[in-house]
Amino acid sequence: MSTGVAVTATLAVAAALPAAPAQAAPQFDTTADLMSASSLSGTVYTAGDEAADDGAGMRFTVTNTLPDGIEGNIAVPLADNTWAVPQGLPTSPTRNADSAAVEDLLTRAQTFYDAGGQLIWDSSRPTPLTGTVVHSSTSAPYGVTCSTFVSMVLLGWDYQHTTYVSNENTQVGYAVDFGVDPTTSKIWRANNLASWFYANGDLWLETNGNYQRGDILFFSAQDPEGRIDQVRAGTEATYFGNVYHAAIYMGDGKLIHSTGTGDGVNITDLNPVLEADLSFVARPNFTAEAANTGGSTGSTSGSTTRTSEDGQSTVAAGDDAAPSTTTGNEQQNSTQVTNSGGVRAVTSVPPNRHFSRPIEDNRSWKSRRMASSASTSPANAE
Repeated sequence: MSTGVAVTATLAVAAALPAAPAQAAPQFDTTADLMSASSLSGTVYTAGDEAADDGAGMRFTVTNTLPDGIEGNIAVPLADNTWAVPQGLPTSPTRNADSAAVEDLLTRAQTFYDAGGQLIWDSSRPTPLTGTVVHSSTSAPYGVTCSTFVSMVLLGWDYQHTTYVSNENTQVGYAVDFGVDPTTSKIWRANNLASWFYANGDLWLETNGNYQRGDILFFSAQDPEGRIDQVRAGTEATYFGNVYHAAIYMGDGKLIHSTGTGDGVNITDLNPVLEADLSFVARPNFTAEAANTGGSTGSTSGSTTRTSEDGQSTVAAGDDAAPSTTTGNEQQNSTQVTNSGGVRAVTSVPPNRHFSRPIEDNRSWKSRRMASSASTSPANAE
């Protein structure tokens, strides 16, 4: 296979993800399988994240020392206290921002902020994404989380056209076509949302601050949300890229997101501690057409090829591939889609299952800031 050449849709969906190198480096079906391994060295591969055909395979280098910075935040911890560090990830967006879609996105995001105390961060309460008519089944303040907020905005909804207020959810603006019924999808966990964008070629590793207004920012850390024990026990799904939080970038160093303090949705600065955890960015591919009606879009036999920095091509299954059900929950020429708008499907999960926590509960911004600035002058303190 020639480097960088798109794989045609005639390839079998069951092709190895990613293509095994000539030296037959170890390849694992899922991230969970990789996490259970020990005595590894050199280069290893995963075929997918939660399933071998979910399009989220990666190449890793095994190291005995946890790297600093972003690489350390997204590294996969292995069973013998070594780490598998992702390699060859895209580092640039695949498209220019659509200014009209971006402004529409942020205008609708603002409506959730304007709801003020009508919303509160609470992962135990129903949201419009659970298929519940929220305003008639519970009383305000209504629940929201970081990922449900971002997802509702990406679906083309504003606050007034969700079941927080109305009797049905209605797309009123530009949307990302996820090709699924959002009320039965587990994609609305922050790391699953990042995984979807990665599998569809719209996610890159943040290395040089080239994110823009309207981009989706993801944040990662070792032991995300403090659930590594559950992940290792198999009672919780793995966290793609160790992602624990998602936010929408407003420009000028501002985020709009659900944080767990104050009202349900807040506008804050991208503070230094959170900025240190910024790992991935997605630039959504918007459509003004009706989307997310429950069926996959595009060809069912399409494939995506992602070419890493070392020339290895990784083949992602088409939009009929779906991750297995769990008990717990670039450059422009680097990503080529051979079908027409196809997206991978997402396995449904029971409603009312949420997998996020308020970021203050597990990131401890103030205490982490105090610890990291202990040796700095008071002028540099937050």
